[in-house]
Amino acid sequence: MAASVSFQGVGKRFRRGAVHESLRDLLALAARRITGRKSRTSRQTFWALRNLDFEVAPGEALGIIGPNGAGKSTALKLLARILRPDEGSIQVKGRLAALIEVNAGMHGDLTGLENIFLTGAIMGMNRAEIKSKLDAIIEFSGIEKFIDTPVKRYSTGMQARLGFSTAAHVSPDVLLVDEVLSVGDVAFRHRCEERMREMVDAGVALIFVTHNLEQMRSICHRTLVLDGGEPTFVGSPTDAVGHYLKATMNRIGELSYVDNPRSEHTDGEVLGMTFLAADGSEVECVCPTEPLTMRMSFMLKRDVQRLTVETAIRRDGGEMMVSLNSRHQGITFQAKAGRHDVSIDLPSFPLGGGNYFAIVRLWDADRSELLAETPYKFMLQVDDRGKGTGLLSLPHEWSALKTVEPVVQAVRTAHPTEVIADTGVAAHDVNKGLVQPSP
Repeated sequence: MAASVSFQGVGKRFRRGAVHESLRDLLALAARRITGRKSRTSRQTFWALRNLDFEVAPGEALGIIGPNGAGKSTALKLLARILRPDEGSIQVKGRLAALIEVNAGMHGDLTGLENIFLTGAIMGMNRAEIKSKLDAIIEFSGIEKFIDTPVKRYSTGMQARLGFSTAAHVSPDVLLVDEVLSVGDVAFRHRCEERMREMVDAGVALIFVTHNLEQMRSICHRTLVLDGGEPTFVGSPTDAVGHYLKATMNRIGELSYVDNPRSEHTDGEVLGMTFLAADGSEVECVCPTEPLTMRMSFMLKRDVQRLTVETAIRRDGGEMMVSLNSRHQGITFQAKAGRHDVSIDLPSFPLGGGNYFAIVRLWDADRSELLAETPYKFMLQVDDRGKGTGLLSLPHEWSALKTVEPVVQAVRTAHPTEVIADTGVAAHDVNKGLVQPSP
């Protein structure tokens, strides 16, 4: 099947500093030269995107993730023809709808209704085609009461509602969606997700840029990771998220949560944490039903009579999943100064598919003193085989189907030659009164 979208060796270059294209800019530049002032910014160029290759087929959803400044929005603007590439080629087959910025393509002085017609006209739709979809667009947006109000009086969320609803109902062959859905309320975001899935199932090629990794994982078939303007990985959403988070952690050393370390401690140091399979081999990915050992290594600089070891695990989206504290199990350790290992054996790891990060803390139970702790930097992937179980993947079994009370269907009057279902009795016998129909 021919690709709906094709990027081949695409690059986009920008120039740092001010760009003087208007008479006002030139006058300001002349004034600075007269006064001897120089611009503090460099006029050097930089590549916002380089060597970008990917294709998206009809009925496929491609996610694009990466840190801020990675080139994600630039790629979408090139695709929407807002920008032109400096190298490479871009091909788009069919009608394209883009939701790149909340108010992109909207005129603030026009009403919501007028902006629907404006957007449709920009996409090449005639008035009759727009009118045929007008009711569906307005109903999906949920802003019927304000459809005749100028858009400049809309809230950011209302503008996002109108923009997405219009883009999703103009029958595009390619749909581009940027981070704009993050401004909507929860109920509307869920409706947008369902609408995007419906469109993909109908053959629309979707390119979705987002920082919401779980949302991307639930919608997209493949994911492209951008970093520093260049592609660093393309593959399954789960693998792409793992690659992205590892690269992020390599740069900053941790994921930031509210209970990250708050101070430095000198009486202990966490050296590492490893995850082991049943055969003792070190793993980075585990199935929810497989046994898992979590081994923590640490150094103590003094003797501790009652040492408490704790680990907590968060999902990549930030949700706290579990905290395991040895003291809560009535266990403390008498530990001398030196290096030690301690392990937690789990018969299974019943969490839903995704990426998880662990923290390790050491406590002196007698002094109620925190000896050492780490950021959330120990990563483990859970592969639930795409079952989409949610936050948990609980072991369970289904029973055989047991019919409690069957429904008895009434016998209807039928053609003399027709046989009533499941009775083997001819209809004419019922009509003659030879057989009484069931009540």
